[in-house]
Amino acid sequence: MISASDLPATVALSDSREEYGSAEALPLLVVESERCRAVLALQGAQLLSFVPRGDADWLWLSPKVTFTPGAAIRGGIPLCLPWFGVNRRQPALPKHGWLRQRDWTLLAAEQRDNGDCLLRLGTSATAAEQRDFPWVYDVEVSFRLGAELHCELTVYNRSREVMPLSLAMHSYFAADLERAAVTGLAAGRFLDNTEGLAAGQLEGPQTFAGEIDRVFEGVGERQQLETGSGALTVAGQGCDTVIIWNPGAALASEIADIGEHYRDYVCLERGMAFADELGLAPGACHRAQLHIFR
Repeated sequence: MISASDLPATVALSDSREEYGSAEALPLLVVESERCRAVLALQGAQLLSFVPRGDADWLWLSPKVTFTPGAAIRGGIPLCLPWFGVNRRQPALPKHGWLRQRDWTLLAAEQRDNGDCLLRLGTSATAAEQRDFPWVYDVEVSFRLGAELHCELTVYNRSREVMPLSLAMHSYFAADLERAAVTGLAAGRFLDNTEGLAAGQLEGPQTFAGEIDRVFEGVGERQQLETGSGALTVAGQGCDTVIIWNPGAALASEIADIGEHYRDYVCLERGMAFADELGLAPGACHRAQLHIFR
């Protein structure tokens, strides 16, 4: 990790006790620039907050989050890989892989001439994983934080065999659920995870009455999220799957770090999963780029 003395003036080391009043202290990076304020946890390389100057936070972080070391953080943009959701080959493995519970290494922090801040972090496969996932890989993620948000996730297969890879940038967006809607979902065909992945057909915008857990394969392009207080555009390359999720009242009541706050967010995720899952060749890399803007 680069030392605190190497950080630009716009980036400071902090922790979750100082920033959020938590009982335990997970290390954080706080960006304060002329263009935005952002908070990133080193655990999971997870962006927790992104506030362009003059705007409200685009991301949602659960008010019930505990910041327990080694436990997933509810909100922001978790990075789910080397598989998304339940591992279809070994369902007993941790949902969404190991990397969101792991401390990543800060590789670079730069202030650009245009006012944007760039943070780049990395992690690698560990020997302890090899019994369950016998592939060697490196992962890097970079965030470019300015008036808009750019995220680039790159996975390198260092193995001698093709590596199965599915992933998601699991974005939680702040939204008024009753007024939220998503458009740009191509032909609207989806797999319904509330119905055993049964095929469904969306007519019109995706709205949120009750639990929604839908996978739109091969969509790509860009989606627009109406949050109730404005619209955000979510565009990507190398992340053709769109996952839309909100637990609704009944399921949220059973999730300790959501509860009544289910009304305050929508997950609009981009990744490569289900039919879009990759077979990453030896020595190859896959790059997924996410761009969020007004």
